[in-house]
Amino acid sequence: MSSRKLLFHLQLQLLLALLVYTSSLSQVRWDGEAGDGQWTTTRNWAGNILPGITDNVILDNSFITGSYTVTLPSGNNLVQIRSITITPGPDNKIDLILPTTNVATPAFKVSGAVYGMVIANGGTFKNASGAKNGIPVEIADSLKINNGGRYLQNSSSSHASVVTVLSKAAGTEEGCFEFDIPAASSTVSLSNRTYGKLIFSSNAMNGTVTYTASGTNAVMIKSDLQLGSGVMLSLNFSDTLYIGRDLLQQGGTLNLGNAARTLVTVVNRHLVQAATGSIAETGTGFPELLFGGNVNQQINCKGIIKDSVAIIINNMAGATLAAPWSLPYKLNLVNGKVTTSVVNILRLQAGCRILVDSTTNNSFIDGPLRKEGLLNAAHFLFPVGKGSSLQWLELKNASGNFMVEFFDNNPQLTPGSLGPGISQLSPNGYWTIKADASPLPAASVELSFNALNIGIGPDLSTARVSKLLNGVWMNYGNSAATGSVGIRGSIVSGPVASWSLVADTFALGNSVPANGPLALSNDMVPPNRNIRAVNGGLPQLVAVTDQTLIYRAFEKMQTKFFIVDNTGRIIKIMNTVIEKGINRLALELPFLPAGIYSIQAFTPKGQSNSLRFVFLR
Repeated sequence: MSSRKLLFHLQLQLLLALLVYTSSLSQVRWDGEAGDGQWTTTRNWAGNILPGITDNVILDNSFITGSYTVTLPSGNNLVQIRSITITPGPDNKIDLILPTTNVATPAFKVSGAVYGMVIANGGTFKNASGAKNGIPVEIADSLKINNGGRYLQNSSSSHASVVTVLSKAAGTEEGCFEFDIPAASSTVSLSNRTYGKLIFSSNAMNGTVTYTASGTNAVMIKSDLQLGSGVMLSLNFSDTLYIGRDLLQQGGTLNLGNAARTLVTVVNRHLVQAATGSIAETGTGFPELLFGGNVNQQINCKGIIKDSVAIIINNMAGATLAAPWSLPYKLNLVNGKVTTSVVNILRLQAGCRILVDSTTNNSFIDGPLRKEGLLNAAHFLFPVGKGSSLQWLELKNASGNFMVEFFDNNPQLTPGSLGPGISQLSPNGYWTIKADASPLPAASVELSFNALNIGIGPDLSTARVSKLLNGVWMNYGNSAATGSVGIRGSIVSGPVASWSLVADTFALGNSVPANGPLALSNDMVPPNRNIRAVNGGLPQLVAVTDQTLIYRAFEKMQTKFFIVDNTGRIIKIMNTVIEKGINRLALELPFLPAGIYSIQAFTPKGQSNSLRFVFLR
């Protein structure tokens, strides 16, 4: 045979081989013509040919317009194909079921490369195999559950080999893997696994199911972890459980540590817990529940958190309570504020402590904070604040239950006169403390100030803690002071002799007028028609026109002026060197609505002075 004829003959053989190979990898679609939903009925397949070992099976809506269910055979029967894709059309659902009546191992086997099984939005594969041992479902390469798709483990048989091949590709973040085991307890494979959306249910048992898992590797859940009613998920891990989105607990118990290992559970969005749900630990470890997202996280816990479960807030965007929250063990404020309200109060139980860096504004409680069970406590810090500023309060030698909140409103505007020993109040906010009548409350109060606090004077020895009592700001003394004016510090009161049935109001004040070397006077120019001064207890007032501040200095100095509105918001900051004598400073104020404002002046020595004025429109 000539070389040309040999080449032609080989080409024919190659073409024939390609045709045979192509036909052997054909696609087979479901048409449901028989109407019985059975995989093994020939008439249910396009061309009336059952899928074979080399076929790629597609369950879609090419021939059927609505939703449908396909059931694999019963008995000890195996179905083997190359791949399966479940891809319903819009608004349709397609279910493929391995029934309880099938006891084969394996019972359903896909051997194709890349994606042996693909479940698209609206599709479900339900493994309800009745096999007691062995592996009923084998997927040779990867299982891809696209967003909206669902794999339901409804069998007590092994599932480890299936979750090992779960695809991590983009678009699987909300692909759902659900455990709904028909047994009172089951061990699940979580260690070193990556899931999209992970659900634990107890529907198959119609009661309580305990799922247990252990390991020393991390667990990644790309979107939600959801626990159904009647579910106990009991964990024994020494690494991290990452929840990319929400922790949803519809009831039951999430046991974060049933042994000595310590698990860190990171929630990156919201926590929603039903009234019948609990988060606990029954071992000797100290599990942590960490809120570490990058958006404001909603904490809606209607159930309970108990035992030695620590809560960590480490999110610059902070967290907001959508329900009252009671903590048993520890709250660690690393970064980001927690917003509470009169309705949704943060409550620290008797055994709960709080950790925070009180020298920064990084983290605090914006709203009411309640602490219970203090008993001769040398000190307990309430890291409360408002807006972007921490303004902590500490109770000394405290006993009882207390709720504390900071308000950034000017206490000078609160109806009340100045009592003996109080010449003026700092305009930079006040605190309320509500003490329970029982057990009998007792404490001294330490109030903090920061660089913007004024009205306490350059000499901390004259600063005072003041309490509003029957319309009079009373002097509660100065038993100790820390820090320095213009930076940070605090003033400690003497023991509070009595507590009201309603919240008591406390503010910083001074026993003498807190004037520094900068004197501000309004007798140098006539009042402007748009602005009038408000006497804030100072012997001299500032002169303000629409665009000019007039002041007198007793020496040359560097001065910083703050213009602040009645909510404490800084409108303008001005740095300037002033000369001895009368000075005029161009204000160049932005458009201001009618209201009460204050001008606050600071020198590098920590000396301060202030004046309030009303801007009229």
